[in-house]
This record gives sequence, structure tokens and C-alpha cells, in this order.
Amino acid sequence: MNPVSPPPDPRLRFEPDALRLREFPRAFYRGDTTEIARALVGAWFARRFDSQWYGARLVETEAYLGIQDAAAHSYRGRRTPRVEPMYMDGGHLYVYFVYGMHHCANIVSRVAGIAEAVLLRAAEDPAAAHPKLLSGPGRFCAALGLTKAFSGEDLLDGGDLRLFRSGGSRPQIGVTPRIGVDYAGEARDWPLRFFDRDSAAVSGPARLRRKE
Repeated sequence: MNPVSPPPDPRLRFEPDALRLREFPRAFYRGDTTEIARALVGAWFARRFDSQWYGARLVETEAYLGIQDAAAHSYRGRRTPRVEPMYMDGGHLYVYFVYGMHHCANIVSRVAGIAEAVLLRAAEDPAAAHPKLLSGPGRFCAALGLTKAFSGEDLLDGGDLRLFRSGGSRPQIGVTPRIGVDYAGEARDWPLRFFDRDSAAVSGPARLRRKE
């Protein structure tokens, strides 16, 4: 499947093989959503377009914990055509459109039927030279050309979307409550936002960038 979507920003061109990146196995995505969100900080999201790879290193994520989480689209078992990809097996992509202007990309976690996911909030371009290019979920999707057309894509089917783990050193992780979920009752205070404390591409107010 090759959805018709905007091309990636040319500044994201890179070669996964040159960085010795490896794909995560399916079992990784079927694990605990909070641990997946933490582990994805430092991983690379990549899209193949016109036979070239474009990608970015993830520096900020948020976990959404399904039916128990008032901030999740699947809270209390909500199931609509838009949310349906969240119910797929771990390792699929869930992309939604918000505020009539932004797309947001999520990695589905757990096994099929348990609708949890990890929001990809921010990333760095390969040269780490443009910190605002992918800073925030809307900018992330815009730079990579991700739209709702990709929602439901399997990251492990050998297609044009992939997630790679880096063999390099792990970033220092900061943890805070999630951003923009004040409507979610006690869930608004859950410490489910993870970020690279040394990255200038992390989104959100500076006051949220505290140590774990």
C-alpha cells in the first residue's frame, strides 16, 4: 500500500544501513505501553519515498493506556472508524487529524483488541541542525508527510514506513505528565511523557523539561 501523501522534507534524507539501524521485533510492540514509550526515545522513524529513505530520531513520546485512560481515544472502549487502528496488533500506525489542521502519529502497542498507543511528539532531523522542524506532533507529521492515509499501516510488513532501534548510547530520559490533557481528570497527572533531556527538539514549555 502506498498512500498518496506529501513528500518528506528533503532535510530528512538518510541511510538506515549507514547507521546500522535494526527494526524492532513484533514482540517489542506487544509489551507494556509505558515501557515502549520510554524505549522509543532515541529510536528512528523512517519513510521511504521515491526509493529514498527519510527519517528522524525520536526525542519525545507519550503513552496512552486505553480503556482506563481518560486521555486516550479508546477510553471506556470507544470504537469508531477513526480509532479502529488502535485495536490492531502492536506495531501498526495510528494517525489522526486534530483541530482541523494537524496530523498526529501514534505507534499501536499491546496485542490486537487492547487499544493502547504511543504518541510521537517530537524528533530530530538526521543532522540535528533544525531543532524546530519536527518539534511537536503536528510538525513531526508535516515534515515526514504523514497523513490519515497511513493510519493502519503495519510497520513490520516490509513497506515504506519503519521504526528502527539505534545501537548507540541511550539518551538521558526525562519524565513528566503529558501535555494538553487537562480534561482527563486524574489521568492528566500520570507521568507518561518521556523525552531526551539533551535534545533541543523537545516540544512543550521549558518548565516541563525536568529530570526524572
